[in-house]
Amino acid sequence: MNNWKRFTFFDIETVKQVEKEDGSSLQKLSITCTTSGRGSLIIGDAEGFINFVDREFGISSFQAYQQSVSLIYQLKERNFLSSIGHDDIGGAAILKIWNLDKTDKNEQPICVRAIKLEKSVTVTCFTLLEDLSQIIVGLANGEIIAIRADIFRDKVIKQKIIKVPNDSPITGLGFFPTKNQQGAVLFVVTTTHVITYHTAHKDQETIIDDEGGDIGSFLMSDDGSPIIARSDAIYFYNVDGRGPCFGFTGVKTKVLWFRSYLVVIGYDTNNTNALFPGAVVGGQNSIGGLINSQTGSIGSPSVMVQNTKNNVLNIYDLKNKYIGFTEKFDTVSHICSEWGSIFIFGADGKVFQLEEKDTQTKLETLFKKHSYQVAIDLAKSQHYDNSAIADVYREYGDRLYAKGDYDGAITQYLCTIGQLEPSYVIRKFLDAQRIHNLTSYIQALHEKNLATANHTTLLLNCYTKLKDVKKLDHFIMTDNGTFDVETAIKVCRQGGYFDRALFLASKHSRHDWYLKILLEDLNEYRKALDYIQTLDWEEADKNLKKYGKQLVSEIPEETTGVLMKLCTNYQPVQAFDSLTALNLNGLTINNQTTTTVTNVTNNNNNSQNNNLNNNSNNNNNNSNIGLKQKSAPEEFIHIFVSQADWLVKFLEYMVQQGNNESSLIYNTLLELYLRDDVNQTDDERQKRKAKAYEFLTNPKSKFDQDHALILVQVHNWKEGVLYLYEKLELFNEIIEYHMENNDYDGLIKACKRYGVKDPNLWVRALSFFSTNKQDCQDEIIEVLTNIDKENLIPPLLVIQILSQNKNTTLAVIKDYISRRLSQETQQIDKDYTQIRQYADETEKMRHEINELRTNSKIFQQTKCIACLLALDLPSVHFLCQHSFHQRCLGENERECPSCAGANKRIQEIKRSQADSANQHDQFFKLLRSSPDGFTTVSEYFGRGILN
Repeated sequence: MNNWKRFTFFDIETVKQVEKEDGSSLQKLSITCTTSGRGSLIIGDAEGFINFVDREFGISSFQAYQQSVSLIYQLKERNFLSSIGHDDIGGAAILKIWNLDKTDKNEQPICVRAIKLEKSVTVTCFTLLEDLSQIIVGLANGEIIAIRADIFRDKVIKQKIIKVPNDSPITGLGFFPTKNQQGAVLFVVTTTHVITYHTAHKDQETIIDDEGGDIGSFLMSDDGSPIIARSDAIYFYNVDGRGPCFGFTGVKTKVLWFRSYLVVIGYDTNNTNALFPGAVVGGQNSIGGLINSQTGSIGSPSVMVQNTKNNVLNIYDLKNKYIGFTEKFDTVSHICSEWGSIFIFGADGKVFQLEEKDTQTKLETLFKKHSYQVAIDLAKSQHYDNSAIADVYREYGDRLYAKGDYDGAITQYLCTIGQLEPSYVIRKFLDAQRIHNLTSYIQALHEKNLATANHTTLLLNCYTKLKDVKKLDHFIMTDNGTFDVETAIKVCRQGGYFDRALFLASKHSRHDWYLKILLEDLNEYRKALDYIQTLDWEEADKNLKKYGKQLVSEIPEETTGVLMKLCTNYQPVQAFDSLTALNLNGLTINNQTTTTVTNVTNNNNNSQNNNLNNNSNNNNNNSNIGLKQKSAPEEFIHIFVSQADWLVKFLEYMVQQGNNESSLIYNTLLELYLRDDVNQTDDERQKRKAKAYEFLTNPKSKFDQDHALILVQVHNWKEGVLYLYEKLELFNEIIEYHMENNDYDGLIKACKRYGVKDPNLWVRALSFFSTNKQDCQDEIIEVLTNIDKENLIPPLLVIQILSQNKNTTLAVIKDYISRRLSQETQQIDKDYTQIRQYADETEKMRHEINELRTNSKIFQQTKCIACLLALDLPSVHFLCQHSFHQRCLGENERECPSCAGANKRIQEIKRSQADSANQHDQFFKLLRSSPDGFTTVSEYFGRGILN
């Protein structure tokens, strides 16, 4: 403690004298004892008065005893005051309990209980429980009076006498706070021993220390810990014995616990290295020398301190280990605290007040003295937030940095992590000579999960510059997610540590990076393909799309085999252990030493050459294993840009599986079949064309017909063109194709084959032959025969078409014209016969209508058409010669029931004709599709379309 730093954290001032009307004041009191609480200083004096001092140092008092007040104690939980004093000189002391909340008619506190002690022995100390269930009084003869009763109800109060070993005077009493139901433990200090009594076990005595303490050297801290101040040290105690101690020499006359401080007043008996310099007073350590013979009390200030000079007061912060205040006083009689201040009472009547400075002022003082560690401890004890504490650490770090103590500075900066911007520290240590300190700081950032990708990059760069492979390995191996993995992989890759980069990529399932390193840096194509096969379907699909082109270029057979599996029934192979695939300087991972990167398990190397032959069987064998996961084969076509032959094999396999609906697969395969390769022989080309035709004609093929048509046209493949024209029913294009190639036989055959569906093909053929400069007489005759058979165009139009060819003679069309004229003559005769017939029928109808309009009608019907009974009146006759009984007709029946159906049909026909006469779109549609347009016009003319 002698090495503790000293500061002035308290302001001292003398309390001004405030006199009452009767002339009394605080300074004039003959103080015998003090206590505090409930907002007052409570002072007992030699006249028997108890005085209450308020914050303005005004005094109110009442007469408690006739003689003097020896001891007083203010309860903390209740506003009760207990006191011990004398009413008679030389008589037994009296214990009184005062209720300060109640007053009598003289406005003095009410004494709720007065107990006269059984022993007329000097009282040295006393203590009690807050509920007043136990009151313990210590005597100078080594006896303890225990009062255990209900002081408010019991009429008779029994006092139990307890003797301590050696009959040593009692110098201190206190109760240990108990957290259980085992009863209170009494702590007793004598001049020779420290003893505990378990009140719940019939005051079971336990000596916990063979060294005691003097009067004024004992107190209880705020947390209930007993403290004894001896000449060699200050000791803390617990139920079992001594606890921690703080050693320094010197006699301690008074001690006080104030907040978290220990206030000690005393002097040192050793003039060398003395903490309390002052005169040595003989006889002050004996208990007998401290007994006031006049009052019978122990520790009377007038006797104890009258010869003492230069009493030194020290205020210790035991937690933060510094001396907060030091001051010398001529005399000190009593000490107490209230209102956040410490009060020193001198025997000469002077009163001093010590007021603690605020924390910010303390910190500023510490900063000026560069006592940063004390400032940090102080800020923590005052429960400053982390940001404020970090500022203190930063100040401390800056100070050490300025002094050149970089190791010490970085230690302080480490404590600011989470509060101070990391760049503030990093900029200070970017110099290559301080790279070790920078590495330590960034490591701490990662350990606290506060590092960014830039921090990871910087740390790994530090490792690589230091060539500290062990730390690099330890960092990446033992990481628990405290750094950005992708950044670490990039840095390791850039530094040439490919094995570390691979390890990180594998450990953290960064498959893209793993494959990128294998393919772009190490050119390990086969290992990359093996690794892809260990991935699940989704990852394998993604990575093959990305790196498939490169793999197909280098190892086409193996890659094609993997793609076949991926697009049919993919099952990942057993994954190799990525942690055992790399050897990082023999570092052990999970108690297993790693192997070298070149020993990556080649799970499928032995079977790669058989992939193409076995894929079909494997697919069948695995068809019942789990849910099939298949990729879309059309998404991998682009990766075969430089391997057309392997693309053909891949697509043929996909088509063979028959479980793909994409037309792109079939379109691409057809294009590959039709592609001309200068390296192909004629035989190979024929085989390819045969495969293409078989592919086209296969009903299971799902190619896009329009796309396929473009392909066969581009490659001028006759069989394919004609097949697709026929399949698409493009008969005119078939005719056009034969015309372009001057294939007369093919043209005639096509007309014969497709003329049934489209007779106009013959007309086009006729137009073609008529404009052909070559001799096509035979073809024209055959075309005319089919035109005549179907009556496709009028003879006049035929003549006009054929007149365009100068080589066509009359002999070619002679038979056709004769035949057509004969047919026309027969048709004319037939039409004239129908005309006469229709004219006769029309004339007959007109005559009947005229008869009905001009002449009377005689009804000769004798039976009812409905009931076939003889007609009688009333009866109804219709112009159609049908007669009915009126009763046989319905009400309001105005039409012959027998003729109504026929008349209704006629009316509907007329109405339909009238409606259709307005449907001009339908008329033109029929006109365009009708082989005989004149007939269509005649029909609609009859319906009244031109009306």
